[in-house]
Amino acid sequence: SAYPLGDDERERLASALSAKYGKTVHINTIVDPTIVGGLKVSIGDDVIDGTIVGRLEDARRHIAG
Repeated sequence: SAYPLGDDERERLASALSAKYGKTVHINTIVDPTIVGGLKVSIGDDVIDGTIVGRLEDARRHIAG
């Protein structure tokens, strides 16, 4: 995350991920301001990149491709 998550944000994220994966998910947060905004979530081999930096990189690849 680009900033520390509040308790409500952590609960909502854990609840959504637990529902998606069908098991209890515990949240470990690493704050990285270089991602500018959004979240990057890693669960096992799955990576959900919702960061602004990640979206900009995807856009750059699509334009260059």
